[in-house]
Amino acid sequence: MEELYRNPLLTIALSILALLMIGNSGIQLYMLNCPPILIEKDLTGTHVAYGFVGAAGYSLGPLIYLNPTTEPTRYCVLRHEYQHYMQSALLSPLLFSIAYSFDEFILGHDYHENWFEIDAQRAEKDLISFKVFDWNLKKLVEINPP
Repeated sequence: MEELYRNPLLTIALSILALLMIGNSGIQLYMLNCPPILIEKDLTGTHVAYGFVGAAGYSLGPLIYLNPTTEPTRYCVLRHEYQHYMQSALLSPLLFSIAYSFDEFILGHDYHENWFEIDAQRAEKDLISFKVFDWNLKKLVEINPP
């Protein structure tokens, strides 16, 4: 067994794996206890899942990026992305990415058949209020249905 620990490649690989797991757990801990960080910016030319360019919004771990838009559309997009935030918080960012990719690449589901997208589209209509930290305003903001 000591021969395995003397192998520098194995030691480096195990260290990277441990750091990845610690980082994943740390981000998940943040996401389970804190609101998402909202960043409003022009998303024209942005490539996201399924290759869409210029999406209305997308979430990446604790961050939600939103294309500036009108109020009714803003709530809908934010609620959709907030649902992805909650999915990722429950599963962990790493497991969520793996499951989302599995549904897309292994099962071959397109955007409208993806389990996570179906759940997020359902959530758009539940009209709940939720809080986000608005990065542009540097304050906590409550998002209410229109």
